[in-house]
Amino acid sequence: MRFTHVYVEERAREYPLTSEILGKLPGANVIPIKHYKDVFDRKRQNAVLQRERKALIIAVRDGNRIFKGAPVCQSFGNKNFYYASSMMNCPFDCEYCYLKGMYPSSNMVVFVNLEDYRADVEEKLKEGPMYVCASYDTDLLAMNGLTGHADFWKKLALEHDDLLVELRTKAAVEIKENISNVIYAFTLSPEEVVSRYERFTAPVKARISAAQLAIENGAKVRLCFDPIIKIPDWNYAYKRLVDEAASAIDFSKLTDVSVGTFRISADYLTKMRKAYPGSELAWYPYVVKEGVAQYEPETDCGMQEFVCGLIGEHIGREKIFTWN
Repeated sequence: MRFTHVYVEERAREYPLTSEILGKLPGANVIPIKHYKDVFDRKRQNAVLQRERKALIIAVRDGNRIFKGAPVCQSFGNKNFYYASSMMNCPFDCEYCYLKGMYPSSNMVVFVNLEDYRADVEEKLKEGPMYVCASYDTDLLAMNGLTGHADFWKKLALEHDDLLVELRTKAAVEIKENISNVIYAFTLSPEEVVSRYERFTAPVKARISAAQLAIENGAKVRLCFDPIIKIPDWNYAYKRLVDEAASAIDFSKLTDVSVGTFRISADYLTKMRKAYPGSELAWYPYVVKEGVAQYEPETDCGMQEFVCGLIGEHIGREKIFTWN
């Protein structure tokens, strides 16, 4: 991704990663700032317009950096489930993304104090093995060429056998590494969803090919049919998707499969509707249950069961995880 404007915190200047990133963005307009929130959280900014020309903010992350996994996220049976936020926002622009309701800005923030993340993880590992999703708030693999963040998490996993890292992506990245405690999770959506709601992401065929190549290279691969979106004739669209994936990917070699319908914090949905009044996905009449906006129960259950049934024809049900 090309950035023409880069904001740099004064204290981030001393980090080698800052110099590395700026060196890959020749000609960018570099603007010094005191704190990333002065730009990212400023009032009267237009996140919709920023989607077309995102700026990059290079900063240092204080406070919490590793968080307990949220109820709407899947733990895959792991007891100590966490997610990390070493970047904020995503290079892609999915209409349904909860980040649109979570953040006031579409600009991206890259935190360069990665050694602090290492210290945080190593401190929590004293309590026992942990599972960390490092790409929930962004796509580290898609940004790795610029930031090196995915490489950082891979290296950290290599150093700690009791650390399991998931790197989730909608990019068609080439995975060559065979790291036993790193899971590469490829999100798959029907082409109807990709073309209409997942701007800038890789075509689904390219993601499927990348997933199979990763398997051939010995990597652990997870497929994520999540979120399932209620589009016209959704059942036919998702059957075609599963059939296409199964014809190209050896499901018997998958680590597991994730299935989940669209869901979002009710608070985030309210903010998303305000910022994106023209979004048909945001304005669907969702049901709010325990603070989570989701499809009506019959629809939600039916969609998950249908997709699980399709996938169950190719892999054992014990390897299929749903979010509820």
